[in-house]
Amino acid sequence: MADESKSIIPKWLGELQQRSWEPEILLSGIVLYGMFKVPDLLDDFLIFFKLNIFGNSTDINNLVALFKMGIYWLIAGLILHLICRGIWIGMVGLSYTFPKGIDGTNISYQGKFKERVANTPSYERIVIRLEKISSSLFSVSFMLFMSLIGGYLFFLVLVIFPFTIAYIYFDLGFDGPLFDYFQIYVQTIVVISLLALLDFVTLGYLRRFRWFTKLYWPLHRAVSVLTLSRFYRPIYYGVVTNFNKWVFFLFLLAFASISIIGAGNIANSNYPGDKLSRITIWNNSRGYTAYAGYYDDHNKEYPSWRAHIPSDIISGNVLKLFVVANITYEKHMLKHTPLDSLREVYPDTASAALEAMVLDNYFRVALDQKEIPIQRWFFHYKIQTNQRGFLTYINIADLSEGIHHLQVSNHADSSFQSPIADIPFYRDITLATKPRPTSNEEKEKNVDFQPKPFGIRD
Repeated sequence: MADESKSIIPKWLGELQQRSWEPEILLSGIVLYGMFKVPDLLDDFLIFFKLNIFGNSTDINNLVALFKMGIYWLIAGLILHLICRGIWIGMVGLSYTFPKGIDGTNISYQGKFKERVANTPSYERIVIRLEKISSSLFSVSFMLFMSLIGGYLFFLVLVIFPFTIAYIYFDLGFDGPLFDYFQIYVQTIVVISLLALLDFVTLGYLRRFRWFTKLYWPLHRAVSVLTLSRFYRPIYYGVVTNFNKWVFFLFLLAFASISIIGAGNIANSNYPGDKLSRITIWNNSRGYTAYAGYYDDHNKEYPSWRAHIPSDIISGNVLKLFVVANITYEKHMLKHTPLDSLREVYPDTASAALEAMVLDNYFRVALDQKEIPIQRWFFHYKIQTNQRGFLTYINIADLSEGIHHLQVSNHADSSFQSPIADIPFYRDITLATKPRPTSNEEKEKNVDFQPKPFGIRD
C-alpha cells in the first residue's frame, strides 16, 4: 500500500507534466536572451577585478573562463531545445491536420523506398519521442552548467581560499618547507577531484565495487556538497537510469574534454578564435602590434586597460598620455616610495602632493627606447571609459615625422624591453606646422558681420 501511495501522481502535477513545454519554451527564450549578454559582462568584471582588487591572480581568469564555457554549453543546449520544440510543435500540428498519418497507398514508390515509407513512425510516436528529447535537453543543459560551476567551487574552497589566506596572513611563499607541505595537500586534492571526475563521467563505475565504496563514500559526500551536485543529481540519475548508458558516457566524456580544453583556450586567448585560426603570419607581441584599444578614436567599446593616447596619427605638438590605474602598480609604488617616509621628510605637505610624488617616482616614459622627462602626472578619471588613471602631457614639437613608439614602464625595469605599454603612432608634422585650409563656407563664417545700410536688399 505504501508503494501504491507513492506512485499516485497528483492531478495538478499530471496536468503540469503534460503542459511542461509551455514553461520550457518561455524559460529557454528568456534565459537564452540573457546568456548572450553575460560573456561581455564577465569580461568587464575580469578587467575591473584585475585593475582594482588583485591584478596578479590567474585564478580569476580560470573562473571567468569556466563561467563562459558553462554559458556556451547552456546556450548550445537551449538552442537545440528550441529547435526540437519547434519540430515538436510542427509534428503536433501535422498529427491534427492528418489524423490518419502517412498514407502509403497514395504514392507508387517501389522497393526499398516503399519500405521506408511503411516503416516511418506515426506522428504520435514522433511527438512522444521529441517530447522526451526536448525535456531532457532542457534539463541536461542546466546540469552541465551547474557541474562546471560546482567543479570550480570545489577548487575555490579547498585550494584557492587556503592559499590566499596563507599568502596574506602567514607569508606563504613559493619556496620553503611550508610550501612543500602545501604542494602535497594540493596534489591530494587533485587526486580526489580526478576520482570524482572519473566517477561522474563513467556513470558511477567506481561505486560498483563494494570494498571501494566504503572508502569512497566519505569523499563522495564531501565532493557532492562542494560541487553543488544536490542541484543536478536528480537530472544525472534520471538520465543514467533511463537512457543508453554508452551514449551518455560518450557524451559526458566529450563534455569534460571540450570543457577543459575550451576553458584553457578562453583563459589564455587574447582575441576570439585565436586557437581556431590557421593564420600563422600574425603576432600579438609588444612593439609589433598596433592594438586598437590604445587609441581613443579607434576602440571605444573595448579600451586598453594599460594606457591610451588620442590617436594613432598625432598631428599636434603635444601628446596626451593616460595610464590606467592598477592595484598591482599601486603596491609597487608604495613599496618603492613609502608614504610614511615621505611624510617624515615633508611633514607639512598635503597627502595629495605626497601621492603625486609617489607617482612621479614610479612611472618612466620613453620615446623610441630613449627615456624622456615628465614634468608632472595628474590623477584623472576618464569618463569615456570609466577608468581611473594618471594623465600627463608630452612635448613632441621636436619629434621627426614618421613612426615612433611610446613606451611606459616602471622603476623596476632597467630597460624598456618589457614595458607596461608599447604604443606605436605616426607623427604627422604637416598638419602641425601648416595652417589647415578652410573652405569658402568657413571663410565666409569667419568674416566679421557688417550690417547693410538701410534700404539695401539682397
